[in-house]
Amino acid sequence: MPDMSLSELNDRISSIGSKNMCNMFNSRLAQVQENELEGLTLFFNSMEATISVSPSPVSQSSTIGLFIRRMNVAFNRLSFSQLCKLYTRFQDYMKISPAEQSKEDTDDMNTSMDLTEGGKEMDVEQPMREGVRFLDVQSDEKNLLLPSAYSRRQAHHFIDQQAALLQHNDSAALPPNELQKIIRQILKTNPGLAEAHFLSYLNNMRVGEFNAAQHHLYHFFDRHLVFLSQSSKEAKDQDDENNKRFRYAALNLARLHYQFGHREEALAAIKEAVRMAQEANDNICLQYALGWMQRLGRNKGNDSSILTERNLTRSAELNLPYIMALSIHSYTQINVSTKPSRLFDFLMKGELLHFQHAMLDIMTMGFAQKAALWSKAGNGELCSLNCQQLLNLESTENGVYHMDEPECIALCNLVHEHASKGLYDAAFEILNFAKQSFPHPSQHARLWQLTEQIVLFEKAMNSGNVSHTTEEYVANMGALDEHEAKIRQIEILKHRGSYEGAVNLLLQLDKEKLMKNKVNHNIFASLFKIFLISGEVDFLMGHSSLAIVHILNALVLATERELTYSIALATMYLAALQFHISMPCHALELISNELHLIYTHGSLFDTARTLLLYARCLVSVAALNKDNQTSAHLSAVELCLTACTMFKTLEANRRLKDVYYFQARLYNDLGYMQERNDSALQFKLLEEQYPSQTGATINYLL
Repeated sequence: MPDMSLSELNDRISSIGSKNMCNMFNSRLAQVQENELEGLTLFFNSMEATISVSPSPVSQSSTIGLFIRRMNVAFNRLSFSQLCKLYTRFQDYMKISPAEQSKEDTDDMNTSMDLTEGGKEMDVEQPMREGVRFLDVQSDEKNLLLPSAYSRRQAHHFIDQQAALLQHNDSAALPPNELQKIIRQILKTNPGLAEAHFLSYLNNMRVGEFNAAQHHLYHFFDRHLVFLSQSSKEAKDQDDENNKRFRYAALNLARLHYQFGHREEALAAIKEAVRMAQEANDNICLQYALGWMQRLGRNKGNDSSILTERNLTRSAELNLPYIMALSIHSYTQINVSTKPSRLFDFLMKGELLHFQHAMLDIMTMGFAQKAALWSKAGNGELCSLNCQQLLNLESTENGVYHMDEPECIALCNLVHEHASKGLYDAAFEILNFAKQSFPHPSQHARLWQLTEQIVLFEKAMNSGNVSHTTEEYVANMGALDEHEAKIRQIEILKHRGSYEGAVNLLLQLDKEKLMKNKVNHNIFASLFKIFLISGEVDFLMGHSSLAIVHILNALVLATERELTYSIALATMYLAALQFHISMPCHALELISNELHLIYTHGSLFDTARTLLLYARCLVSVAALNKDNQTSAHLSAVELCLTACTMFKTLEANRRLKDVYYFQARLYNDLGYMQERNDSALQFKLLEEQYPSQTGATINYLL
């Protein structure tokens, strides 16, 4: 049986030749089908004559010539019953037209997914069904459908193709229910084909069906053992091979339990793999097991840096570049609290391995990690650059375009970057592409789901429209990231003036974070946010001395890690506090020192509120010194106009009210009555649309 369907073969011929060539090919196949057995005989006789005539268009010693000769020898050896069977297979192959395939695809999509060999229907939850319906078979993937009868080679070709797609670009693979139906058909024709069970295992992992995935994983290794016991001649070699499969079966079982959150079961499977690997002195298996132990320890919160260092050192001794590269990235994630310069030096060493051994998946992971480090350092432009390099990377491997977790992270980073500049249309355009590339139930879908809720929440908070919908965004976040949801809930409480509730949540977060601080280093971003919000809430409650302590803690935390933008942002909060406690001169000095960093790397919101604070400080300092007040007022007006444009881009209406109010006062002092009235009118219109939630004069620090 051919490896490809007829429609796929036609596409291949059309891509390398003319349409006339494809028509001639189909016409010749139709002649063979019409003349039945005689047509087959005439076809092979004509092929033999092609290489027998002199001069021949095809040399007998060429690759094509050798193939034709071998094909003729095989045909001439066929008995009459075998010849009839060959023609029957040929008819089955020709009967599957593109229209019939399309109809069969539609019927398959309307049936429920059966994930067992016995044909029992699996009960999939409604959200999962919606995710399955969202997946659509692309035009080129429909050609992967095979006839009702499968040769072993044809089945291997299909399994290899779909397994590669599931591992590197699962959205391009066939939908789960359709793929499972084809797997069952393959198993009917080739019941001993173990690889079909492994493909079913991957397919069940995709939809989150644990029992069926475990069932097919067991069958995969069992079928291999049965095959070996029938074909192996030496008992010792058979035992060694079986033991090797047992070891890697345990590692695959550990991966299955890990993905479903069964930590204890995963650890038990890894220990079993380690025990068998030690008995067989299998160093490679031991290194993989050590990597999994390190990952399990990191997810629980344990300090797994020692295990990672051992894994890295031992992999270098054994010359295992792939495990070395994985260890380098794991070490970077574990030591994320280290200075960025050291982490970048470490990643540079890993890039040498990527280029030397052409490890595409590790290369994409490197771009994603560099983007994360630049984002952590507050340099959004370089983060965006690395993300675009990753997405524009020629990542096709064996005909499969790489579309995995690094690409999803890169898309989410670009969504945040565009949203921070007020380009919401572009941000949601990228988000829609991420939804199409990683549809539910993809295991990476939670990344863009969390990003979507954060962007919608920030847009709602900026507009001042804090309603029930905003609380729904926080509730959705809670299902994906509990700590992020609590921080956003504090922002809602702060906006509504419920400072006591905000303090209670902050105390809860402080306790949780300090408990994890002993074993988990990747908490800088959360702690930094907690310190700044704590300082802001304390200030709004009238506790300025406590606010200074929290803001200084955030400043120290950023300084220890040499994160320049975080230092600048904490300094802006400190300057705002000094301004509000009647120390505008000190505040102006702090702002002047860090303003260039905010301009260069800050989001549009951070830049706009810094400019507004700078304008207020200029006016206050000029009033204290009683010198150049008119010049200071004019400079403040220019700064306010710039901030106003930025807030309009962000649709930050509640901040626009503050700008218009301050502008009206500046114009009044300058004697510009028309401009004052215009600003006052704009303030009044915004106040009617977005009334203040509290009676306080201000409800934010910066």
